[in-house]
Amino acid sequence: AALARSVMEAAAEAEASGRRFTLGLSGGSLVALLARALPPALRAEPGLDPARWLVAFCDERLVPLEHPDSTEGAYRVRGERHGAPGRLRAPAVPAPSAP
Repeated sequence: AALARSVMEAAAEAEASGRRFTLGLSGGSLVALLARALPPALRAEPGLDPARWLVAFCDERLVPLEHPDSTEGAYRVRGERHGAPGRLRAPAVPAPSAP
């Protein structure tokens, strides 16, 4: 919950100053933590607009979203389970073909 509050505070500060909030999301245990904590934190801050955020998924490997090593895929699945607002979920982006 403390991490989600920190994210909300940084987002509010960026939006108040007219800047875009940028958030880099790594995988591992952070996925479960943020997927669980961010949706209620966003509901508590209705003035924030996550549609304006730049969310970068920090994947170590280039894999399809369905692959267990996909950070973006993990956030999508967990975020949907925990009620992440659609505007926070990443748009579907096809994985590039392997050479």
